[in-house]
Amino acid sequence: MFSTMAGSSALDEVRQRLNALVSCNQPPLRQPSLALSWAEFDALLPDGGLPHGVVELSAPFSLGGGTMVALAAIQAAQRKDSRAWCAWIDPTRTLYAPGVVMAGVELHRLFIVRPPRSFLYATVWRMAVKMARAKAFAVIVLDDDPVGGAAEDHRRGTRPQHDRSREVLVRKLALLAAEGGSTVLLLTDARKTHSAPLPVALRLELERAPEAIRVRIGKDRYGRGGLVKTVLLQDRPSLHLFPMAG
Repeated sequence: MFSTMAGSSALDEVRQRLNALVSCNQPPLRQPSLALSWAEFDALLPDGGLPHGVVELSAPFSLGGGTMVALAAIQAAQRKDSRAWCAWIDPTRTLYAPGVVMAGVELHRLFIVRPPRSFLYATVWRMAVKMARAKAFAVIVLDDDPVGGAAEDHRRGTRPQHDRSREVLVRKLALLAAEGGSTVLLLTDARKTHSAPLPVALRLELERAPEAIRVRIGKDRYGRGGLVKTVLLQDRPSLHLFPMAG
């Protein structure tokens, strides 16, 4: 379901759609963690899968692998529970529909929001909070690279103020995700610097190679870090390999 939100009523429209979704669907089954059924990748994760809460996928924008891992998580959630819905907030408008299908994702259970480029950066984050509060989604993906009006809003504020606001919103998302048994994936640009790391449950630093992806656990809530490991894409549970894109 590809959707573009426009105008000042966009948040109200998201709320109405979420209410309708919650009313006609049972909550998804809860699992201790979300394994991707990608044996080599799951093996390097501290819990054998992505934890409930907020997970940061940090990679060079358009050159990393965050999108690929996020789609694998959505595919896994949908495959494990036929009732599971997932959501993707795409302010950069870079999510490629054929690539989503190639990843094995069922589009009719994927709720995609594309905020107008004029939206303030904080407004996009508030959308994510509302979606997490709805408890309707097993996985929520937020592309955290500001573009358009959001980028301008990002530049206008001082960096410390922006980072503090970002930290508060991550903590809100973490509480709501833990309460709802869902996983929120933040796609961040590894080339951008911030005054402090985000308070996430897990931070994966990704780098894409032609036939593999290099993964480093940059942060874990229990301090379980590790060396950089290379995971071959040929073992990924999908019918097709992704092109060289985020």
